[in-house]
Amino acid sequence: MIPDFIKYISTVNSNFNIFLKNYQDTYLPNFNIIIRSLESIWGRIGKEKDLSGHSHVGLLPFVNLLIRHSIYGFQHIASYQSFLCWLSFRPGLESLLILGKFVDDPNNANIWRNREADPEAYRQTFEGKKLISKMLPRSADFQQVLKRLNDNFMHPNPNFVYRDTGIQNEKEGLLFLKTEYFDIVENVDIHEAHILAFLNLLDLICYSSDQLVQSLYGATSDRLPIGSFSKIVGSRAYYLANQDSVLKKIMLELGLWDFKGTEN
Repeated sequence: MIPDFIKYISTVNSNFNIFLKNYQDTYLPNFNIIIRSLESIWGRIGKEKDLSGHSHVGLLPFVNLLIRHSIYGFQHIASYQSFLCWLSFRPGLESLLILGKFVDDPNNANIWRNREADPEAYRQTFEGKKLISKMLPRSADFQQVLKRLNDNFMHPNPNFVYRDTGIQNEKEGLLFLKTEYFDIVENVDIHEAHILAFLNLLDLICYSSDQLVQSLYGATSDRLPIGSFSKIVGSRAYYLANQDSVLKKIMLELGLWDFKGTEN
């Protein structure tokens, strides 16, 4: 049965209030720091010329997409819809990888722009592992996350269909098919694993972005709080990873956590 839309929106708002009670002093401030850091890191390309005297202002639309879809993703995870978090964030992650390809070779921008006129050239430059950038650190890891998002959160394959679908026996000869719209309360640890994965991925993106921008513009005296999320909340992530292999898999494959030395 399709839920009443007003009830659905009411649940979204109620879930957000629950999220604030649980994480207002932990994960929410970390997200705000990451977004401000992304804006600061990439803001240089709108104000400075690079070390060779060139402008990269054309990258700003992709930076804006990265930041916008990071916010969209966190909005959904803050309403206990982790599956929508990754669906919403996916274009932002791809924007980052495209941005890296433009930095590798400015001619790639023309291939991107002419994708409809020459789709084969586009496929040879921007699809699959061709999206891996030389200039963007950890680009290969980010491309693998993008592939997982495509496989698990974009297409109605068996994993997608059955993840949030349940069958319940109502009475003899009658089955009730239920689709979940929110993370199941009983699986609260799964929701937190997705938070940890999402924020760690964003923090790694911050760090990689900073390395790329500094390679273009030189070092900066600004000391940004990047690359430290895993240290701040590492004990909680390690605890969850050792409790359940499913939670560990979420954080490893989507959040690129490093759990060397853990038991699972």
